[in-house]
Amino acid sequence: MTAPAASGRPMVRRPMPARTPLSRPLPAAPRVRPPDTAPNATIVEREDVSPTIARLRVRPDDGVPSFRPGQYFALGIAVDGRPLQRPYSTASATSETDALEFLIRLVPHGELTPRLWPLEAGARLRIGRPKGLFTADPSDPRRPLFVATGTGIAPLLAMLESRLESEPDGPPSRGPVVLHGVAHATDLAYLARLQALDHGGRIRYLPAVSRPHDPHNRGWSGATGRLDTLLPAVLADHALDPASTIAFVCGSPGMTHAATAALRAGGLAPDAIRTEAYWVAPTEP
Repeated sequence: MTAPAASGRPMVRRPMPARTPLSRPLPAAPRVRPPDTAPNATIVEREDVSPTIARLRVRPDDGVPSFRPGQYFALGIAVDGRPLQRPYSTASATSETDALEFLIRLVPHGELTPRLWPLEAGARLRIGRPKGLFTADPSDPRRPLFVATGTGIAPLLAMLESRLESEPDGPPSRGPVVLHGVAHATDLAYLARLQALDHGGRIRYLPAVSRPHDPHNRGWSGATGRLDTLLPAVLADHALDPASTIAFVCGSPGMTHAATAALRAGGLAPDAIRTEAYWVAPTEP
């Protein structure tokens, strides 16, 4: 058996690639920072508006941050070492520097609100940073119409009072109009405050109850019915020109949809209607 003929080219020895030693440690997995559950705010005032709605004033340890009227903050506590929180829109004007105001509705079978409900002034909780796009542009010249049900009045009150502070001498004929609907008259949070602004000619305030025959509403003499059915008369009675009006609507999805349809039928353009849905899931808002 003969050997193969040489090719005439010199043989080149190539180094073997280096191998990673089996003992070399694998890269460490990135550390996941646990959520911060430490309380960073104190309840400084509590008022029971009704059997199911409370008004809380909450003072952040680091002071009230800069925010836009209409934005929300996450409020919560730690349960078994994990954060339990929900978003709540503040009712405070942007000039507030001491504490932030919130409306809390008790959800009997919810996770969070039954734990928040017993808290009194002095109790500690956690508050997040301001978030949300449901805000008012202070440079918008259009006349505002605020439409809310239940605790949805909170962000609209923040917008209203921020506007009134920036326009202390605004003409009454172009003053904001506030339509607030509830099932029970006792749920009309800020009734006295809004009535005072109305009596002073700063705004037009229209509270309404949707269940006039409910025993809880005995003695009620104001407007009755769902807000979408009241809106056509509101637009007409207060000379709200569709071309120079901007509406802010906050409530349940069904309410915001029906109110939007009524406002569109009244002549408001889509970009003149801002909405935010407040709704209650089976266990929590």
